[in-house]
Amino acid sequence: MRDPSAAPTFGELVTLGARRSPERIAAKERDGRTRSYAELDARTNRLAQALLGAGLVRGDRVAAWMEDRLEYIELYVAAAKAGLVMVPVNARLQPAEAAYHLTDSGARALVWTGGLQEQVERLGDLGSDVLAVATDPGVRAGVQDYEALLACGEDRPPAPPAAGDLYIIGYTSGTTGRPKGAMLTHGGVVALARLNALSYRLPYFSVGALTGSMSFVATVPAHIVTHAYLGGTVVLMGQWDVALLLDTVARERATFTYVPSPLLTEFTQAAARDPRPWSTLRCILHSASRADPDKLRALAAVVGERLVEGWGMTEHSGGLMTATTADDVTGGAQTADVFATVGRAVAECAVEVVGPGGAALPHDGTTVGELVFRSPALMTGYWNRPQETAAALRGGWFHSGDLGAIDPKGYVSIVERRTDLVVTGGMNVYPSEVEACILELDGVAECAVVGLPHERWGQTVAAAVVLDGTRELGAEDVIAHCRELLASFKKPTEVVFVDALPRTASLKIQRSIVRDRLAAR
Repeated sequence: MRDPSAAPTFGELVTLGARRSPERIAAKERDGRTRSYAELDARTNRLAQALLGAGLVRGDRVAAWMEDRLEYIELYVAAAKAGLVMVPVNARLQPAEAAYHLTDSGARALVWTGGLQEQVERLGDLGSDVLAVATDPGVRAGVQDYEALLACGEDRPPAPPAAGDLYIIGYTSGTTGRPKGAMLTHGGVVALARLNALSYRLPYFSVGALTGSMSFVATVPAHIVTHAYLGGTVVLMGQWDVALLLDTVARERATFTYVPSPLLTEFTQAAARDPRPWSTLRCILHSASRADPDKLRALAAVVGERLVEGWGMTEHSGGLMTATTADDVTGGAQTADVFATVGRAVAECAVEVVGPGGAALPHDGTTVGELVFRSPALMTGYWNRPQETAAALRGGWFHSGDLGAIDPKGYVSIVERRTDLVVTGGMNVYPSEVEACILELDGVAECAVVGLPHERWGQTVAAAVVLDGTRELGAEDVIAHCRELLASFKKPTEVVFVDALPRTASLKIQRSIVRDRLAAR
């Protein structure tokens, strides 16, 4: 029997919800398909047993290349019950990108939905040792039907994993190298749900209108597990716009939603025109990418204390390390301009700013250093990358790579996110990945990718390209090449051909100069 004092897993949170309110809806799609807590608990018991019965063992990685469907949530819950490890693959990735996630993680299973069938076909042979499962009928030979597989499972749940066992490998990266898999544990993910419930100021049985795709590593721990922790309901929006979001919030009497940077102004204007649709909201979250403080100020003037601004990342189980409070956004902030900050450290989380040698810097609001933190929701390291793990977790703190400052009252300001990282519309674009793609194009000698300011998306991707003289290329050739091999948000929107790239004495490319020159154009 499991120790009743042990921290629950996501699977056990669902079981607790089924005992407390079996008929309450745990999740629903915007078109009306639903799963009650009782249904979700029973179906995931069977799916967990079926996956183990199909030959998977505890610790095996299960890659999910899926659209936002109820089955995606079921797979996460079943993996938590079976002790399997989830590897979410962004639905917008190209097959070559998805293949890297599968290979690097050593995935023993791949589950996909119908809308990604063509992309899966382009992966080619998955291998006889990979369990292939599709949620939609009519797939190729050798592929298991999701519902048929689930029906084979026993009704009882497997013995639950330990809190410290690996649960999610969430791929992220800095500006060099290939994407790294942040290792998130069952205990860390549930700790994040607890911290986020406090930071979002959510009520029990909260209803969340989820604008973020489950393809994003953060969405499940930060939003779905958080609502399960509270016995709440999540509504999968899928494709949406501001009008549809407000209509859903009104119909579902939602208490939580997330608004990304590109839609801040449009949401503010719509909310100002008619406050009735969003009157039930307790939290309107903005995070993931820097926003113009004036846009946040304008939103706060309309929605008041509902606005929560924060700083989070994949390595923190996808959730917040800092957040603003209700008092902060309604005039009671203890700092000069709270909308230029990301608030203060959340419960159970310590944030510090350090210099190059690791020494703590003054909390004077102006001294800039690297932001580091400790938290029970922190990853345990990077999958199969001991050197990167040791560097990131040195001294007992996670070194975020983000530059910022902390003022005397504890408010954290972000100066730049991971120096060279491009954040466009809330999506991380890693320059090295785009550069590697461009360098595969015949005729390219070298290139540098940077982010340029963009009014709607925060930043846009731009590339400075040096040709080798063997062929003529235009900007459209470079963009088309990237569009074919990379997710659409990663492709450059501007390509400038230059004779040479600026370099330091040690021959490193001076990205700041590249950025300034392209911006000046």
